[in-house]
Amino acid sequence: MTVSTLTPPSVQCPKCGVHSIVEYKPTVYHCLKCDFEKDLSVPPEAGETGFGPAMMGLAGFGLGLLILL
Repeated sequence: MTVSTLTPPSVQCPKCGVHSIVEYKPTVYHCLKCDFEKDLSVPPEAGETGFGPAMMGLAGFGLGLLILL
């Protein structure tokens, strides 16, 4: 088993909020603190959009810029 850290190092665990996500397998990411695990090869469940607060903020900022123009 090879464990490598993700780049950039600012990847935050969505469950515990700690920056301790590592790449466990080529498509599996694992939190060393709370054992959260996400397999990116599995399609998202129904209702899961993948938009987190950061993406929503960027979308709002972009929409605000469009309105100002």
